[in-house]
Amino acid sequence: MLTSALVTALLRQHGSFLLKYHIRIYAYIIHLIKEMNQNKELMQRAVRHLLVTDDDVMNEAERIVGHTLQRENQGDNGCLTVTEIARELEMEARDLNSFLRDKGIQKWKQGQYRLAPQYEGLGLTHDRLFIYYSKDGKKKHQTYLVWTPKGLEFIRKLIKG
Repeated sequence: MLTSALVTALLRQHGSFLLKYHIRIYAYIIHLIKEMNQNKELMQRAVRHLLVTDDDVMNEAERIVGHTLQRENQGDNGCLTVTEIARELEMEARDLNSFLRDKGIQKWKQGQYRLAPQYEGLGLTHDRLFIYYSKDGKKKHQTYLVWTPKGLEFIRKLIKG
């Protein structure tokens, strides 16, 4: 059992060591408390960032969809839709589609125009991704045909005869 005389003798002999040891422990505890407070502030900022409005969520969703479309449609840079080509040729898109269908270049398949098999793989067209949402909010996607610069030249020559 420790008596007060023994404690007094220990403090006289090892007092400075114990004092330095306790100071280091207290300094470390203060350091941990500061770190915990800093982490608490970081956590609070993160939580505040997560608590966003519906507009913030919609803006982020639009950004993500835009990024996805940009990534997925990289290969169709410089490609044109039938509407854009028809406008350039001073005609209606439905007339151009009918012309290409009548010539056997494209066929109406599953709700969209697709190239006839003999024209596939020639670099005339590319598929472009279109993302949309159904009435119940489900994400949907569809591809549609766009014409490459080579395809545009092919159509021009076809029309000129």
